[in-house]
Amino acid sequence: MTSSAKLLPPSPAGQERSAPAGQRVYTVVLADLSERIRRGDWLPGTRLPSINRLARELKVGAGTVREALRSLQSMGLVTIEHGRGVFVANRGNATGLESFFEQGETGAILALAETRRILEPELAALAAERGTDAELAEIEDLAREMELEAQHGQDFVRPDVAFHQCIAGAARNVVLYRVMVGLHDLLIESRRITSREAGMTARAVHYHLLIAGALRARDAGQARLLMLAHMNDMLSGLLLAQARLQSGEE
Repeated sequence: MTSSAKLLPPSPAGQERSAPAGQRVYTVVLADLSERIRRGDWLPGTRLPSINRLARELKVGAGTVREALRSLQSMGLVTIEHGRGVFVANRGNATGLESFFEQGETGAILALAETRRILEPELAALAAERGTDAELAEIEDLAREMELEAQHGQDFVRPDVAFHQCIAGAARNVVLYRVMVGLHDLLIESRRITSREAGMTARAVHYHLLIAGALRARDAGQARLLMLAHMNDMLSGLLLAQARLQSGEE
């Protein structure tokens, strides 16, 4: 299980478990279920256990599980068939983009930056309009987690990448969400490169906090403008890094 899907702590019998400090129960349940699907615990076409069974297994309320399953459906990971149950979606060629970018070359990373500049401002606007309160709260939590880890000199790539993918999920567009998931590895490589540029980390943290605030206010126009500014800054950082590389600098 990835670091974003920490196990829920034990709780007294008959009581609902609480999430680790700084995380919401809904967030932990969503991460747990999505991680199980992605690593193949439940294969495409498989019917998931009932909501009540999952709630007992995870020691959370049925409402929490139901909300997480709705988010999984919006991400394209499951389909909910009323009267039949919840089934793992057939993701088909979801890894096609991953294989295309698997080398992580500078040209591909710059192409990614241009693609993100086109897509992510609109994803942010859609997330402001369509995201649940729990999703928008989680996006803000990730922005603050990134800020805290950056302040302490810790590796902040996970909350950084998760921030953008959570926005894509909250936008409720299955195709665009799958594009973002497919670009996961290249997003990490891109962040590794731009973090070397002076001031990039501080600016990225600042943009994330501003974007999260616009999302919580459900201001689609402001979220779009802030994300565009963030993407332009990120592209500038990559171009600077490329120039240094071509000039032979470390």
